[in-house]
Amino acid sequence: MIISQVYDNKVTVSPVSSVSFDADYDVIIVGVGTTGAMAALASADEGLSVLGIESFTCLGGTTTIGGIMGHYFGIPGGLYQKYDSEINKYSDNVVHNKIEGKKIKNERMAVEKGVEIKYESSVCGVYIDEGKVCGIKAVTPEGIKNYSCFVLMDGTGDGFIANMAGCDSQWGRELDGATQPYSMVSAQKTEANGFRTTNCDFGRVDQRDDKDITDALIFSRSYEMPEEREKNEFLYHMPIIGVREGRRIITEEVVRLPDIFSEKFTDTPAFYSYADLDKHGWDIAFDGETLGDWSVGANLGAYNVTIPVSFKALIPKGVDGLLIACRALGVDCDVSSCVRMIPDMKKIGETVSYIASIAKKYGCALRDIPYDELREKLESTGCLGENYGCKVRIAGVRDENGKQLPHVDVNWIGDPEKLVDLLKTEKPGIAIWSAKRMGLKKVEKALLECYDSDDENLRRASAFALAICGSKISLPLIRQMIEERDPFMYEDCRKHNQRRSFMATYFAGRLADEESCDLLISIITNKDEYKNSVYSSVDKMTTRYTISRFNNALLQQLSETAVALIRIGDAHENLRGKIAKAFKDGLWDESYIAHITVRPKMSAEYNMAKNIKNVCENAIKRWGK
Repeated sequence: MIISQVYDNKVTVSPVSSVSFDADYDVIIVGVGTTGAMAALASADEGLSVLGIESFTCLGGTTTIGGIMGHYFGIPGGLYQKYDSEINKYSDNVVHNKIEGKKIKNERMAVEKGVEIKYESSVCGVYIDEGKVCGIKAVTPEGIKNYSCFVLMDGTGDGFIANMAGCDSQWGRELDGATQPYSMVSAQKTEANGFRTTNCDFGRVDQRDDKDITDALIFSRSYEMPEEREKNEFLYHMPIIGVREGRRIITEEVVRLPDIFSEKFTDTPAFYSYADLDKHGWDIAFDGETLGDWSVGANLGAYNVTIPVSFKALIPKGVDGLLIACRALGVDCDVSSCVRMIPDMKKIGETVSYIASIAKKYGCALRDIPYDELREKLESTGCLGENYGCKVRIAGVRDENGKQLPHVDVNWIGDPEKLVDLLKTEKPGIAIWSAKRMGLKKVEKALLECYDSDDENLRRASAFALAICGSKISLPLIRQMIEERDPFMYEDCRKHNQRRSFMATYFAGRLADEESCDLLISIITNKDEYKNSVYSSVDKMTTRYTISRFNNALLQQLSETAVALIRIGDAHENLRGKIAKAFKDGLWDESYIAHITVRPKMSAEYNMAKNIKNVCENAIKRWGK
């Protein structure tokens, strides 16, 4: 047997001759937050003995001390609906406060089911015997204790326990290693003497770094966007910040966005996630080609996708006896922006309880449980249901009177001749993506006819459709749109719509267009670029609220231009020196940042602006320039 621990952010492993365990449990859950609380209740329902280790003094995590009171997207169905109903009834009729009601009712339900809870406790070691996790070493109010278990569930949110156990993981996006921005939720007293919570986004935070997380906590409490205060009276900040993305554990099966877009779905789904691929930032230029084609190239960034998540995405690769009961499940960076909603986390909590129960029943490894039995359990509660299938949907659309309309399924176009009807509109995104799905060989003839049209809107949309299929024939028009800083904004989405200049810049880089190099350099090096009137125009349907002291249009143009130049440099070694000089001339003094935002250094807006320089520095180092 060994004990695996973390010292100074490094995993250390030491042999253990013998361990005297203070108590034994079927399931130990470390971090009894949104997922962990659901896992505790569901595991107890399965007849398993459960111990919860929680560093705070209540259950629920994001849904209690995090201040997030409602569900944002996700697919209904599962045990959580039953328990949510009980919690809401108690909150409304007894406590008259949803947050406090959740704290109390969660705990009461858990205790009534026999769940033991250790508050103000932390795990400092994981015991592993012949490749299987078998217990923990924990610091509790009663002192240091050793507890054994059949299954250990990591509900820490950031995969801290899986990391401690030596599991492999990934962090951030490929280009710059950045994760999604975090948020801080505050409570407010409304004009009508009511109570509400509101959240605003800040910069990025690395939860692996104690100083970084501490600085984020301090900053987020000392600074808040004034437009979020409105007319309401500030009451207090929530005890924890809302971290959307952190460590991602490598699991037996990893859900990847390229597979989802190629319709290569898992054959062992546990539940379906449903949301948009929202990175909570405007520096989407740094998100890579897969998401770039979707969000920028086709302007579908706020369309909702349905993603089947395998139960194997909750089982760390190479380690038995451990389950991921948090957002650190096995997904890629892009999918993590979707599979993180509260219903998803609660479905994970239900799923891991069944995996543990079935594995104990058969005495088998977690990955070897009979899937049909797991599926039957998940379907019986509605946690797994086929009612959504694997559709893409348009959400958030309202009629002329402001009434919310039902989500609408997207039907991709399969006939090249039918692309023109949408390409000539202000919503060509479905046609552009449909062209990509069909492939250049099938659509080229029809798109070239559109490209030769006298209808300028049709020509420009068809240029993007050709480009997303890999054709370079439309590059002259793409360069023209960049030179014009074409401000026209498509209206495919309820938010995050793209200007044609951003899309054109993206495709110049995606196609590594050598002839665009000097044009793009002129944007980076022109110190007066920000004075162009195109950046002072007000975008429609860009985001859900207007952010003062922040020019998101300039940010996106500069970031898309920087990444386009990096891609051109990667493809054309002879241009790297020229591009590196342009980056140094245009970005190194950081004067461009003040033209994007004057918000403080740890804000999300400043962080995104500064990151343009950081990404360019990394490219220059990689090129040896």
